[in-house]
Amino acid sequence: MIKKISYYNFSALLIASLGFSTHAFAQDTSDSSPPPQEIPTEETSGAESSDNLVLDTIEVSTDGLDQPFQKTDYYRDKMGLANDGAELLKQTPGISVIRQGGTASDPLLRGLGGTRLNISIDGVPFGGVCNHRMDPATAYVSPGSFDSMSLLKGPQSVRNGNSIVGTVNFDREPIKYDEPGAKVYASYLYGSFDRQNLSVDSSAGFDQGYLNYTHNNASGSNYYDGDGNEVHLTFYDTSNDRFAIGYTPDDDTLFEVTGLWSKGEMGNATIHMDVTQLDRQNYGAHFKKSNINKWLRNIDLRYDFTTVDHAMDNYTLRHLEPNHEFVLMGQYWDRHFAKLETTFDLNDDWELLTGIDYRNDSYDANAAGGLPEFEPIPDLDQLPKNHILDFDNIGAYAELKYQMNDSLRWVTGLRGDSLGTNTGTMHAAGEVSDIVLSGSNQHHRQGLFSAFLRAEYQLDTLPVLFSVGYGHAERAPDYWEVYSMDGFDLNPERNDELDVMANYSTDNFSAEISGFYSYITDFILVHGGADADNINAQRVGGELSLSYRVFKYFTLLGNISYTHGDNLTQNTPLAQTPPLEGNIGIQYEQGPFNAGINTRLVNKQTRIHSGYGNTLAIDTTPTAGFVTASLELGYKPHDSVQLKFGIDNLLDKTYTEHLNRNASASVGGPSIRKINEPGRVYWGRISIDFDYFPKF
Repeated sequence: MIKKISYYNFSALLIASLGFSTHAFAQDTSDSSPPPQEIPTEETSGAESSDNLVLDTIEVSTDGLDQPFQKTDYYRDKMGLANDGAELLKQTPGISVIRQGGTASDPLLRGLGGTRLNISIDGVPFGGVCNHRMDPATAYVSPGSFDSMSLLKGPQSVRNGNSIVGTVNFDREPIKYDEPGAKVYASYLYGSFDRQNLSVDSSAGFDQGYLNYTHNNASGSNYYDGDGNEVHLTFYDTSNDRFAIGYTPDDDTLFEVTGLWSKGEMGNATIHMDVTQLDRQNYGAHFKKSNINKWLRNIDLRYDFTTVDHAMDNYTLRHLEPNHEFVLMGQYWDRHFAKLETTFDLNDDWELLTGIDYRNDSYDANAAGGLPEFEPIPDLDQLPKNHILDFDNIGAYAELKYQMNDSLRWVTGLRGDSLGTNTGTMHAAGEVSDIVLSGSNQHHRQGLFSAFLRAEYQLDTLPVLFSVGYGHAERAPDYWEVYSMDGFDLNPERNDELDVMANYSTDNFSAEISGFYSYITDFILVHGGADADNINAQRVGGELSLSYRVFKYFTLLGNISYTHGDNLTQNTPLAQTPPLEGNIGIQYEQGPFNAGINTRLVNKQTRIHSGYGNTLAIDTTPTAGFVTASLELGYKPHDSVQLKFGIDNLLDKTYTEHLNRNASASVGGPSIRKINEPGRVYWGRISIDFDYFPKF
């Protein structure tokens, strides 16, 4: 239903009281995938949305209320320097990343990451295999291969597993051709420190189906900080190729089969080893049928198999000093995932989504060490593999939406999981040591429960959306906590969280404020980088984002985010909590030209708990605040061609992020100083995006 409401211009008052920022909402639909790929035709070209502004009247849709707490970006034209998923995410208020080199940073939302932040790729949950977390899930995301990224804050959905802090989805647009044709997107970036990103996404098809091929390569050399000092072991080189074949007999049917192969190597500036092999193979099948009848909207079925071979050592990509031990490790991960999801339109006011999913993760490892002067370095492939552990999980869930009236909607969800954890003979120090971990050769099955209830209210007289939601989520110890921290006997975390938000949006001004209060029972806290315990933790904070079009071509932007965490059990600050930070920027856009400048302001962080943290990093010392700026210029000489030029860290500032990987002492080598961020970086990108429809 569309409501027309009067527009009261109190933007200036809000600006004066709140500041500046940007934020966008994803449209709330039962299907989390982006809208189908638009193939231009004579009938659709030039069509306009019925939701446009008409003079001084604003049209507010209550049939498709924006999803509270969720932000979706279609980012291909604003990727900047991003070489993986974490680089994209860190542009979002509330997101921090832990750097460990030139790529493969680990993202955190409101100070929590790892398996507390669910990551999905093409609708399939994803993780990593390295016991040192050198390969977080976002390391497998090549930005040029995806069309959108959505972030849901808090335990406000149960579709993607037990969400302690939130969920991130990286998605490709569905492909559908109405007539024979082809579509190509290609992008190439070159920047300082020999950074190169190449992306190609191509498809060809007709009304019955399509073929799709994507290729991505990202590489870079060691970078330098703002003082001109080389930050060693920050080089990387990763690539992947993906093929897909789809069958689309009509607009409501899709059957797609995919295959992906990727590889890579990267230095690691924060621990004693580098990634020498990051091989992944992925095979999937996806069937979706929509508009089946008036009450069954769609059926969505997926199966996915992933295998990862990960190897690291301390001599291939760096110099091994005489009389120093060599260390090499291999981790191997096989994952099967299946999911069936259905959406029902019970009537005009009630919508029900149900699903069941199954996941099995199996981990093996091998390792060796010694003095090369006395024994030859073995071939990792020839070493026997040791089965470490496996998880098998089956989950069932349901989400129900009730449109109570034109303004008020209720949304609730329930999820139950049965998780089995089976361990083999696990050895300390990533299988290098002969010490057998206490959690070895054990089995248990745990029941996990998640639920949420949310109210969404759209004002009748203003374009303002309010929402308040309560969520509960439970998470069992993951691979890193069971294996690297010997945490088989740890209790599952249980998060109870209250989320609130308000959003005001017009063509010229938008504002969103969101806040949360979280109490986590049995929070898993890492100590010394090798042990973990359960504690009780309390967190509170939020984000404020605004955008104001000052003049026709100029828009002021800004945001601010803050999280305050407490370790209630030990009466200390909660470790690895990010400091207060904000952004202020201005954008210019006129015709084919666009430009932007952004200033990032980060406060110092003195609330630390030295020696404690998470599976990737621990607190050591307070961190100073800093201010950085970036500049970007763009020009479209043709509708299909875009040129971008940018300067990151414009002031060539030397600084470190508070959440820092090498604050964690690594097994087999000491921690080093906190890793500095790159100094001034120049970059340029050319992108080509065109369709071809031959006339027969």
